Amino acid sequence: MATENSSKTVVVSAPARLHFGLLAIGDRTARKFGGAGLMVDAPRTVVQLSAADQLIVNAPAGSKEAVIEATRRWHRSFAEPHLSDIPWDQLPCEIRIGSVARHRGLGSGTQLAFSVAIALQQYYGQPLPSAEELAVAMGRGKRSAIGSYGFLRGGFLVDRGIGEELIAPLDMRTDFPAEWKIVLIEPLIEDENENGISNAVFGEQELDAFRRLPATTQRQADELAEILKVEIVPAVLERDFSRFAEAVTRFGRSSGMYYSDAQGGPYASFAAERLVKKALAIGEFGIGQSSWGPTLFAIADSQDAANSLVEKLGEQSDDTNCRTRIVSADNSGVTIQETSNPSN
Repeated sequence: MATENSSKTVVVSAPARLHFGLLAIGDRTARKFGGAGLMVDAPRTVVQLSAADQLIVNAPAGSKEAVIEATRRWHRSFAEPHLSDIPWDQLPCEIRIGSVARHRGLGSGTQLAFSVAIALQQYYGQPLPSAEELAVAMGRGKRSAIGSYGFLRGGFLVDRGIGEELIAPLDMRTDFPAEWKIVLIEPLIEDENENGISNAVFGEQELDAFRRLPATTQRQADELAEILKVEIVPAVLERDFSRFAEAVTRFGRSSGMYYSDAQGGPYASFAAERLVKKALAIGEFGIGQSSWGPTLFAIADSQDAANSLVEKLGEQSDDTNCRTRIVSADNSGVTIQETSNPSN
């Protein structure tokens, strides 16, 4: 099938999302969910779209179904008339996933769905949708909206939580200090056992967990909102690292206790909690668990402090073995590259 885009290749690269913790879960508060988070420059979700005679999806195991679903949703919501006449599964293009960090607490589901949609929009010369439009069309942002807004804009973000809206309003977005580095820490443990270790909670498992967890009271939500609005946000704006580190660690642990019935404590595993304690004993860091984990984050005030943490966490210890990676804040959001291929 011929296409006017046969000489075009589009590459979309999206940052990962850290979530510092939710303000509320359940139905006892004025607004559900809410919270704060940060976009980071790695690991990235990369989607490449180029010409083909029919729809071809090249994706790692576990991601192909998500790409297919994203393509179907894009076609239903955004395809212009000359494309809507073509069945979604016969679109003349190849969608190739260059990289994606699935089920690590880094928001890959939203970043992958949005990246596929944006690649298709760009490839077929259509205008880019808003974060709200993307979230509704792609079935994302039903709890946290941090990854939805951060996909396009990057930075440090606060969402208000869901009331009557389909997606939570964005309360604020600002650049995160570039000199503050982030160490991603992944405990090297089994997926789960009888002692409360429970990693990679997503999909139906995540929905079921939310249904079973005790509902947050309005007082609990207000206490977390106070930490966020009075301590964390001003510390980011004023670049007051000590204040930020203490507040974000306290915020993450308090929010994490909402999930203790599902994960045995404020973190996804006992190994994760040991790593948090070890990191705090090493120096001053803002530490938390991103979403359901297993990824932990430790925010340092400099590259040297981040390097030191990685070195000391790497020292042999049977109960705190982990994989680490130093990343930076991404204050830009998604990048889109379009190239013209030489004619045959």
